[in-house]
Amino acid sequence: MAIAALTMGLSVFFKWLPRLAPPRPGIHVRSASALFEEGRRYDVLLSSGQRLPALRFEGLVQADADAGWSLNQLAVMRRADGGKVILRFDSVRVCEEVAPPRSAV
Repeated sequence: MAIAALTMGLSVFFKWLPRLAPPRPGIHVRSASALFEEGRRYDVLLSSGQRLPALRFEGLVQADADAGWSLNQLAVMRRADGGKVILRFDSVRVCEEVAPPRSAV
């Protein structure tokens, strides 16, 4: 009985041990909206080599199970002229933030 209790105690200890360590340095992104800042535009380079300039992130597609085909791997972005662009995550190679325009002085 004591061996079983010791084994259980050690398994819980080793499961929680990594959480006791200090956090690793680096970027910790909790959501897509935290990654893509509101109002900012991004140049998107696709795996095919096509470049989509100055897109603004709108959100991720949330699909119901009755949709008929998987839509949960899609992001919705807007062009500067207001047109909608729907991207598959696996087709995007790079998203590069576009520098904001300089204000006229």
